[in-house]
Amino acid sequence: MTERASKSAATVALIVYTAAFTVGAIVMSFEMLGSRYLNPYFGSGIYTWASLISTVLAALCLGYFLGGWLADRAPSLTVLGLTVLIGSAYVLLVPVFAERMLESLLAGIDDVRTGSLVASMAILFFPVTFLGMFSPFGIRLLLRNPAHSGQVSGTVYGVNTLGSIVGTLGTTFYLIPMMGSRAITITAGIVGILSGLALIAANRLMRAVPAVLLAGAIASGSVALVPGPASGENLVDMKVREQLLTRKDGQIDHVETTYNDIFVFKDKSELNMAFQLKGWDYTQSTINLKDPDDLPLAYTRQMTMTVAYPQELKRILMIGLGGGTISTYLGRHIPDVSIDTVEIDPGVITAAKKYFGIRESSRVRYLDADGRVYLNRNKQPFDLILCDAFHGGYIPFHLLTREFFQLVKRNLTPDGAVAMNVHDGTKLYVSTIVTLRAVFPSVHLYPTGEGEVIAVGTLKPRDRDSIVKRAAELQEKHKFRFPLPDLIAKPLDSVDTSQGVMLTDDFAPADLYNALRSTQRKKKQ
Repeated sequence: MTERASKSAATVALIVYTAAFTVGAIVMSFEMLGSRYLNPYFGSGIYTWASLISTVLAALCLGYFLGGWLADRAPSLTVLGLTVLIGSAYVLLVPVFAERMLESLLAGIDDVRTGSLVASMAILFFPVTFLGMFSPFGIRLLLRNPAHSGQVSGTVYGVNTLGSIVGTLGTTFYLIPMMGSRAITITAGIVGILSGLALIAANRLMRAVPAVLLAGAIASGSVALVPGPASGENLVDMKVREQLLTRKDGQIDHVETTYNDIFVFKDKSELNMAFQLKGWDYTQSTINLKDPDDLPLAYTRQMTMTVAYPQELKRILMIGLGGGTISTYLGRHIPDVSIDTVEIDPGVITAAKKYFGIRESSRVRYLDADGRVYLNRNKQPFDLILCDAFHGGYIPFHLLTREFFQLVKRNLTPDGAVAMNVHDGTKLYVSTIVTLRAVFPSVHLYPTGEGEVIAVGTLKPRDRDSIVKRAAELQEKHKFRFPLPDLIAKPLDSVDTSQGVMLTDDFAPADLYNALRSTQRKKKQ
């Protein structure tokens, strides 16, 4: 090989390897972003992730076949550049059409599994297929000697996978907390387009421009992907609880579901449900096996006082079940109210019925659904919406955003209210308050004294005197075990939200903001 040919081959290799890294970063970054697009519409459960992963794998599978086929028929940097350009252009356009398309799919497909899979295919399949063509095509361009085929193919796939690692970690650890999902998507699209254009221009510029500059044209964008700095009803089966009283203290059951690792354990007369996540045990519910109207946890008692906010109370929605303590308490004390409790994990519903003895009736129902998906499909407004849905120590991001609260607002009666159970002492807490106040003109805060705050938002400003009066009237009428006037007596006068930021579907780093606290505290629910 002449010196000139050797330099040309080295130039091609440098360009292809740099582009391989960039394409790998874009593919995995886009897969991570796919969850941010789908979660608000189809939930954040295992079905959504299974759909995203399967779609990417299917697209890469097809891309590998097509890339190898095309490379044998038109082996040129120009054709390779076109495949990258087409896939990246689609990525760039996703923020333009994603919202309307996802809303249409949500309206047209009732099954969450089918909907999430179709949505994943619509957003990810086309661009990832074209980007997936890169590796076999790149190998074909680089291969000069069959004796080196193993080394060449291993290097291309290795560099591409290294880019995928950087794209995955860079996007999830740094870019999502720093930028909105749409901004990251647009950046990834632009980076890919620059890479495609550089590959297309490479044949003409090969002799005129040093290889390092061509590689720099591709890598300049890829750096953007790397981070910089019911008393009369049988709502409780006491036989179930009496039987559990005879059991020894300790673990009663361990249930693995598609969403949670559920532990049920007994401590004297108390029964607890806990979820285990990342080595932490997060208590979801605690009941007194001897007393169906006892609420051992302070936050559950505090949540009940929110019934004083609506002017009229006929329909309540509870998002998040746990052991069903709040739903059964309100159902037993207010016999004329209808309560729908939505729980994403059917395993939690089964465990609550089996061990906590909760029972459904014609007006108290336990529904298997993602809270946001349920609200998107709901037709009748609620007087009160209670949100107590936790995954580990924090609420899933798609149940904390401005768009979610706007959806809640549309599902409330004119005099209705929404109540959120949130942990204090974190950036996520103050950001949640900032976001609530952006949607609801009146937000009142009630600390539990055990690390939680109940935030109540109303569509109309409510003065304290009217709320206290309403609480006294309801207490007199329904004889709540824990008096409403006492629970409503001590709201927070103010809270410093200067460190809070607006949470949106585009930008809501809930896990990071939840971690920004002085000490780690276990969730008690």
